[in-house]
Amino acid sequence: MGTVMPAVIAVVFGVVVVLAGLVPWAAVQYRRRGVLGVGVTVIAAAAVVYALAIVSYTLLPLPADTAALCTQGGTHAQLRLFTFVDDIRRTGGLGGVTGVLRNPAAAQVLFNVVLFVPLGMFVRYFLARGHAVRGVLLGTVAGLLVSGLVEFTQLTGDWFLYPCSYRLFDVDDLLANTVGAFLGACVAPLLRLVPGQRREDRGPEQPRAVTVGRRLLGMVCDVLLVGIAQLVLATSVAIVTFVTAGREASVPPWLLTLVSLLPAVAMLAALLTSGRTLGERVVRIAPTARPRFLQLVARWALGVGGWSVLNAIDVPGAALIAGLLVVGALVGVFLWSDRRGFAAGLAGISIGDDRAPALKDAAR
Repeated sequence: MGTVMPAVIAVVFGVVVVLAGLVPWAAVQYRRRGVLGVGVTVIAAAAVVYALAIVSYTLLPLPADTAALCTQGGTHAQLRLFTFVDDIRRTGGLGGVTGVLRNPAAAQVLFNVVLFVPLGMFVRYFLARGHAVRGVLLGTVAGLLVSGLVEFTQLTGDWFLYPCSYRLFDVDDLLANTVGAFLGACVAPLLRLVPGQRREDRGPEQPRAVTVGRRLLGMVCDVLLVGIAQLVLATSVAIVTFVTAGREASVPPWLLTLVSLLPAVAMLAALLTSGRTLGERVVRIAPTARPRFLQLVARWALGVGGWSVLNAIDVPGAALIAGLLVVGALVGVFLWSDRRGFAAGLAGISIGDDRAPALKDAAR
């Protein structure tokens, strides 16, 4: 499998996890910091992908023939420190930077060091920002503990899921990983160079302007909430059908359509009760005045509600109209100065920050 495929797997699954966690993350950030914080969000997303990379590099590749491997005794632990020095000498020694990369033993040590540099950086950034000594100490200890968890996972055959170990437990890996985490903690201040981390002068409850980015984020949150809910409901129905009717049974199409419509109904209920979508609640956007019933229904039909219904039903032209609603939503953000968007604009609903004193009653 090499070293590339686990990274690809980590990125793919990392994107899925980041998208699934974007809504709660944004909700917390807007209430804790008053804004999303693009820089912090990017770093947090990178940390998620990195964590999955550690998992994939620990577990993959899985053994193709466990029985044959375990018959031969599996792999044995390497418990002597600095064995890598003899390995490097035996495979040609060092000859400058290119020599390190050409020597497989040296390249392996370097890889194990580099692999844990981000861990030290993330630990210091999130747990001890502004505290150099404590940050370096925490980063180093975290490297030791995580590396130990990795090595024992390999030693125990993924905690006894396999009858023997298929990856080498190596104390030199433990040392290299810990050194990497230490180095990462030392250079963690480099993360301050990531743009979008400006310190906010205003408190989290101070109103801010509704920007294009904030409005679009609210829309993305609505789409994610609807999509995740549809996926969870459809999967649940499939599991129940499998358990109750057996492997050969299939879920009736009408039932899948019905459960796919439920999130759209929930979004309509949220609009009718609070005057705003769930995504707008996440990013703290609210109507400037309490909308009338027909305004809210029109907004739902022209926005995320209509889009989700059109995606759930199988009728000619539904996908085209759903696509036009998406285009209208994106363009509409730029057509109104308050960034209300296509659906709210045609429904005659103006929006603002729900922390503004004049909007607090409308946001409830």
